[in-house]
Amino acid sequence: MKSYRNQNEELDLAIDELVRQRNLKFDELKQQLALTYESVKPVNLLNQALVDFKESSEIKSNLLQSVVSIAGGYLSKKLLIGKSKSTFKKIAGYILQYGITNFISKNVDSNSHT
Repeated sequence: MKSYRNQNEELDLAIDELVRQRNLKFDELKQQLALTYESVKPVNLLNQALVDFKESSEIKSNLLQSVVSIAGGYLSKKLLIGKSKSTFKKIAGYILQYGITNFISKNVDSNSHT
């Protein structure tokens, strides 16, 4: 009879240990879920994107190249064509803007690699 009582006590201890491990893993899972939930909030995603932007010189360089080329194309269109009611001049202005934007973009890109 004594062996049955000893086996029951061992089984109870093993069950208690498994319950404790399950509770510990469940608490860890809840903590991980909370961290994941926080990390996918839009505000946190935006903050991380800004941190990545600050740390990456390549992104800054590409953004600067894009801004310079778009601004150059837009300003050249405004200076050469101005405000016009003529459809032909508007189309010519957009073509000019597109061409100058591409020209500036290629020149800024080729200058940055040298």
